[in-house]
Amino acid sequence: MKIAVIGAGLSGLIAARELQTLGHNVDIFEKSRGRGGRLATKRLDWGAADTGAQYFTARDPRFIQEVKHWCNTGVAALWPFTPHKLIDGQLQPSPDDTLRFVGTPNMNSMAHHLADSLSVNLNIQIEQIDRRDSHWSLVDQKQQAWQGYHWVVLAIPAAQAQKLMPSNTLPIASAESLMKPCWALVLGTAGDVNPEIQGVFGDDVISWVSRLSAKPGRTVPDGCDDLWTLHFSPEWSKSHGKDARKRVAAIGADWLSHVLGTELAVEHEYLHFWRYAHLDKDVESTSPKVNPDTNIALIGDWCSGGRVEGAYLSAMDLIARHFK
Repeated sequence: MKIAVIGAGLSGLIAARELQTLGHNVDIFEKSRGRGGRLATKRLDWGAADTGAQYFTARDPRFIQEVKHWCNTGVAALWPFTPHKLIDGQLQPSPDDTLRFVGTPNMNSMAHHLADSLSVNLNIQIEQIDRRDSHWSLVDQKQQAWQGYHWVVLAIPAAQAQKLMPSNTLPIASAESLMKPCWALVLGTAGDVNPEIQGVFGDDVISWVSRLSAKPGRTVPDGCDDLWTLHFSPEWSKSHGKDARKRVAAIGADWLSHVLGTELAVEHEYLHFWRYAHLDKDVESTSPKVNPDTNIALIGDWCSGGRVEGAYLSAMDLIARHFK
């Protein structure tokens, strides 16, 4: 069969790989110029920075095997460190038994590895899909038609998919409320910081901090001692929205210096607003949404509890239930 996958994040790439392995002809369409979705690495003129997922864990046996393969091929590695946690305003070590992995040399390295053997069409935003004569037709932002698809797999946020699909094709209740946003702030800093502080669970303003320069395979920009990514909490990001852009960098830099207990000089900064970043805590795990009568499916991390592993599992569940 000829199958279109819309979205080149992890769920889309895994679905495409599995479908291609089964002998199907698969085309992937990605609106941006990069692969990986929230496994994002931004290349800047002063360096590269992970702005999306900062690490991932593996619990399901299927994903554990996938991660082992990634590590063996050099596109992922264990990030061994003891996380710290902000408790009553004080930063304290918070040991746990969690194994945390990262892409190497960047978080999107696994996506590039997966995409090497797939047909990925970048910078193509599909704006309309229609089903005619038992086949799907796609129209992109330049009004070019892509036709003759037996199946369409949507590997994009549910709210975006809902706007793209014809009415009642695949109803999704409260799609817009499934995911919450996140402000991501990257800071290149100068100043001495305890080398044991590599990852921090924060507070209701900034929920997580990664010391990117401590991750395996990373480099530090010239003129900096460290590179950090700060993720503002979903609640803070939602309540302040994109209008907070002018204040985010200053708030984050002050917060980081205060929590670390040292004055940091900011040499570089970069901001990104993730509109669909975190699965709402009140949303229960579900399964891929599929309409077998019209051959259309919707997958994503939200189908399996969120996170990187959830994206992988949603794709694998779709294939196991509807293509094998």
